[in-house]
Amino acid sequence: MKTRIYFGLLFLLCFSVQTRAQSITINYKGEPLNEILLDLNDQYGIQISVNASLANSCLISMNKEFDSMDLALTALAEACKLTMVKIGKVYTFRTKEVAKILDEDKARNKAPSPVLYLYQGVIVERSTEEPLPFTSLKLTDQSLISDENGRFSFRSTATKENVEFRSLGFEIVEAELSPGNNLIVTLTPKSVELSTIEVVGRRDEFSVTNVGAKAGYMQFNDINNSLIPGLSNNLIFNNLRLYPGIMAAGESIADFVIWGSYAGQNHVTYDGISLFNSWGINDDMGRVNPYMVKNVEVYKGGYSAAYGDRIGGVVLIDGKAGNPNQVDARASLTNQLGSAYLNVPMFKKTSTLQIAGRKTLFESFSLSAGFEEDTTLIVPKYNYSDLHLKFNTLFKNADRLEISTIFSKDDYQGQQNVGRQNDILQDVNVNSVQNGVSLKYVKNWNQGGLSSLIFSQSEYRPELTTNYFLDFNNTGEVRNLRSEIWTNPISEYRTKLTHSFAATRGNQLQISGELINNKTNFQSSDRGRLRDNSSEALSRISLYATDRIVFSPHFAIEAGLKADIPLNGSKTYFQPRLNGRFDLSKRWNVNFSWGIYNQFISRNAIIDEIDNRSDIWQVADGVNVPVLSSTHNVLGLGYQGKSFEFSAQAYYKLSSGFSRYALNRRGESQFIEGEAKAQGLDIFAKKQVNRHQFWVSYSLAKVEERFTERGRTSNYRPAPQNQRHELKAAAVFNFSPFKLSVTNVYGSGFDNRTIDRNRNLNNTYLRTDFVAQYQFDLKAFGVETGVSLLNIFNNENVRLNQSINVPDGGILNTVGIPFTPTIYANFRF
Repeated sequence: MKTRIYFGLLFLLCFSVQTRAQSITINYKGEPLNEILLDLNDQYGIQISVNASLANSCLISMNKEFDSMDLALTALAEACKLTMVKIGKVYTFRTKEVAKILDEDKARNKAPSPVLYLYQGVIVERSTEEPLPFTSLKLTDQSLISDENGRFSFRSTATKENVEFRSLGFEIVEAELSPGNNLIVTLTPKSVELSTIEVVGRRDEFSVTNVGAKAGYMQFNDINNSLIPGLSNNLIFNNLRLYPGIMAAGESIADFVIWGSYAGQNHVTYDGISLFNSWGINDDMGRVNPYMVKNVEVYKGGYSAAYGDRIGGVVLIDGKAGNPNQVDARASLTNQLGSAYLNVPMFKKTSTLQIAGRKTLFESFSLSAGFEEDTTLIVPKYNYSDLHLKFNTLFKNADRLEISTIFSKDDYQGQQNVGRQNDILQDVNVNSVQNGVSLKYVKNWNQGGLSSLIFSQSEYRPELTTNYFLDFNNTGEVRNLRSEIWTNPISEYRTKLTHSFAATRGNQLQISGELINNKTNFQSSDRGRLRDNSSEALSRISLYATDRIVFSPHFAIEAGLKADIPLNGSKTYFQPRLNGRFDLSKRWNVNFSWGIYNQFISRNAIIDEIDNRSDIWQVADGVNVPVLSSTHNVLGLGYQGKSFEFSAQAYYKLSSGFSRYALNRRGESQFIEGEAKAQGLDIFAKKQVNRHQFWVSYSLAKVEERFTERGRTSNYRPAPQNQRHELKAAAVFNFSPFKLSVTNVYGSGFDNRTIDRNRNLNNTYLRTDFVAQYQFDLKAFGVETGVSLLNIFNNENVRLNQSINVPDGGILNTVGIPFTPTIYANFRF
């Protein structure tokens, strides 16, 4: 035993002497730390771990001899303001901040936290570099969703991550990512049509849709590539009217009817700019130029705290970022409208400027000339013009700046005979201006996380002038009786800061703060008869936090809380919301949502003594005008296959805070407050056969309302937009280069009455549309030409909330779109 001890001591002594004898010489001049460490590795075979970027950024000049490798490496670390820590046989170099954290963990007898690597970047379309919003990222044990700018940010303990990227209408990409804060992932459209000239991103199918992936949700990518009747006039509504939950009957395109919503209850935005509905003006034209539209998202109800500022639905319209690689010019001409678009790359292909505009071809254009002889119908005439400008730039650090503007103006004119002998001619002239601008800065943080700051301003100025003339025995000789002028401008200013934290396994957290100011003004030459002139304003702070919690690859919920704080001293409005999805299989999912929603501007009705209705915008401050409130409950089932898509969604909504101002037959004005309930079922099925698509949608709905007047609450009765059944079908045939589509909508009819007078005013709706298009290329540009036929069978449909009662008890309805042929040509240079 003693012999063994002596031999052991002798061995340790010899080893110690040998170590001391082996000195380490460091002799380098202006060399990067990384090169020095590689050289020492070659000479002595030591194992080293160091961040390459840190090691390359530090230059060392040193000529010194050290007794041991530990002392030599410690000196090198100190020269670069780093800390050397030896773990086993591995020499690691860390910043002093990281080393301090590890030392604190060690002092608490805790194992060092695992290193989390940052994966952060943006997903873009390959050819145009357009960001792809709301792309799905599937990791090994979790799933994420990119934001509205196509950006993602998450942390992982893995030094490599295999990620599957899915974006609507694009090929699925599986990529192995390395850590970084400026990653770029490119996706390719599923089908691209090639020709003798380069046509970037042209698809040969209907716009790609996603229905049923989330509760109450629909997504449309590249909606401008869709082939539908009515092409360039109102692209958004012409598409959405063919899907369940959005009422096509009544053709209420000035304001969508989504799951039974009332006027002013849906929040429609374009690049963050709120678009106020057009008060019945220009019902055949949309405010947003189709050339500027990239992506449309629709939340019919039950949406999370991150979306919307109303109690109805949400329509988010995202404008294109533009192509920084090439000039893109397009033009469209129909027998009704001219439209043009130009995209110009700027500043060495880091920026783009887009310009688009439209103008009706005639000063007073009427789509409804075929019904002008019918004295029970109001045949409107109008003219319209708009201009869009958008500047977009991408900085070297992946930050992005967007400036977007919209200017639009329209004029509307309608005439009808009123009076007990039809001897009074009522001439209605309405003009409106919708202007808006937004400035958005998107920040990509190097340490992880994504922020966006947006300033937006929107203003809508409608003016209604009604002239009454006495028509002597209908001879054409008239005398001006009186004129009534209404103005009701509304404006909105928003400053919003949003930050999304880098997602971890199980959580995707986002917080936001926003300052909102709304102003309305009401002026009437008939002051005091229905409502006094007024001016109202309200500023409020809106805060929300939402966290997407992933329990497993098959089940996730999004819990959120929104709080609106009016600065007039009234109460804080808390709005909790919950959304969830459970994947039953790879194709089937169950989705659900619940939430409370408030609205601080409202479009309220003014009703005269013969029940004619006019709507005015007001600030709902909770003091003079009630704050609107609603509770949404949604449950859905969805299936998404390669060529077949199906969804079924049921909803139930309770809403309150509706305001009306009524004038009774004694000339007394009174305030009425009401509430409503809406319930229904949406069913959607879509099938793709080769390059052709077919779908059908069905909506079962019931919308009822009741009002409290002088302390008495009435029973529930059908609301004006109440329609029990609506069935829609569409077929899109692609025999490239020839394409055609046929759509049909049947509605069982809506009540279309403001006050219940025990009259059956049910208006059945039926409309069949058709479009055919041929595509070819000339030497310098591509051409798409075709014909669109609206209301082929010329059915007499009426518009919702645009009827007039006359003193003799009759009703004048505003006519819907009649048989309307449109010849068009689209050019791409």
